[in-house]
Amino acid sequence: MKNVFLCLWFGFCAVLPLIAQDDDGDKQRKAKGRVAWFVYTSMPEGLENPVSIMSGKDISVVSLSKRSPSEAVKIPTDGILRIVREVANPEDPAKPKLLTLAQAQVPEGVSKALIILIPVADNPQGLVFQAKIQDLATFKGGGWLFLNMTKVKVAVEMGKTGLEIKPGEVKIYDAPTLSEPVEMPIRYNYFHPVQQKWKMLSASTIVLYSTRREICIFGWDPKYDRIEKHGITFPVTQ
Repeated sequence: MKNVFLCLWFGFCAVLPLIAQDDDGDKQRKAKGRVAWFVYTSMPEGLENPVSIMSGKDISVVSLSKRSPSEAVKIPTDGILRIVREVANPEDPAKPKLLTLAQAQVPEGVSKALIILIPVADNPQGLVFQAKIQDLATFKGGGWLFLNMTKVKVAVEMGKTGLEIKPGEVKIYDAPTLSEPVEMPIRYNYFHPVQQKWKMLSASTIVLYSTRREICIFGWDPKYDRIEKHGITFPVTQ
C-alpha cells in the first residue's frame, strides 16, 4: 500500500510541471498576434463595469479603468472591436440580442493599440462611447500623450519643449533615449475663452521612465466650471 501511495505521489508531481506549462502556453497564446488595451475618460451613468468586448465572434469580459489599461484583447482580422450588452429579444426570448455600446476600427498594420473611450451624449445610434485609437508603435517609453477633451486650447511645457493641443486633439511628447530616470519640470496652461489670454492650470516636476508611458487627459469639470486633468500610466512591457 505504501508503494502504491508513493507511485501516485510521484505521478502527481510529474503532472504538475505539465499543468504549469499548459497555463504558460495559454498566456503566451493570448499575448500573440494583434492586441488592444482599453481605458476610459469617464464612465457613463448606468453602464456596468466590467464590460463585454466582442472580437470577431468571441466575447470577453474586461474591467475598465481610468487610471490603468485593461487586460489585452485580441484584435480580429477585420480590426473591429465592440463593447456590447445583452438586451431582450421579443422575437426569441431565449436568444438575447447584442446592443453595440461602442465600436473601434483598428487600422490594418497596427499590431498594438490603445483604445481611449470617451462618453458621448444622445447618440442616435445608441453608442455611449466614441473611441480614439492610438498606435503604440508611435508611443514609446518615457513619452507622454496628451488628449484635450475640452472646448479650449491647452498648452504644455515639458522642459524646453512646448506643445499646443487644440480641442479634440491628441499630441505626443517624444522623450529622448533614457538610460535612467530623468526629472523634468512641466507646466499646464489653457487659453481663457472670456479673458482671451493664457492662464496657468498647474505646474510641477515629473520623472520620465523608459519603462512606462504616461497619458494625460484634459476634461471639463461642470461642478466647478473649470478644466480638470487625470493621468494614466501604461507600462512599456505591455
